[in-house]
Amino acid sequence: MTISQEPKQKLGMKRWQKGLLFGSLAMNLAVVGLVAGVAFGGGKFGPPRMHGPDKDAVAPFTRAFTADQRDALKKSLRQSFFENRGERGGIVQDYREALDVLRTEPYDRERMDTLLDQQSARGQSRRQKGQLVLSEFLAGLTAEERATYADRLEEEIANFARRRKPKRHN
Repeated sequence: MTISQEPKQKLGMKRWQKGLLFGSLAMNLAVVGLVAGVAFGGGKFGPPRMHGPDKDAVAPFTRAFTADQRDALKKSLRQSFFENRGERGGIVQDYREALDVLRTEPYDRERMDTLLDQQSARGQSRRQKGQLVLSEFLAGLTAEERATYADRLEEEIANFARRRKPKRHN
């Protein structure tokens, strides 16, 4: 009785597979670190956002607050938006419907216009809620706090105007 021996298969990964796995893990950790740094570092890294404070006309109002006041205002805004979080489902549904409209022949321009109008109305509603929160916050300040805020706001408006001054091309 003879027992044939099968060649032993080498278990484990090849050297190049280990290098690829290590590289992939390093890249994943770098991305996680970058995201965590932006999230927990206040988003101070990377290029300025086009919709950020310098591109928004409300920027002087928010920048004139102290850090503590901004934090309190953010908390109030989050609470207001949290109370209306059900609207997000409609937003996602509209985006998905827009995808269907874009992929369907013939293109339904009227339906796309309706979806864009709905999106615009939601944005306007959100802006109005933000304005209400800001107005309520300002009403809660003492006369001295409002006067100090007005001084800082005046400086921010001057800075805002300088940044918006059209550049001359000679």
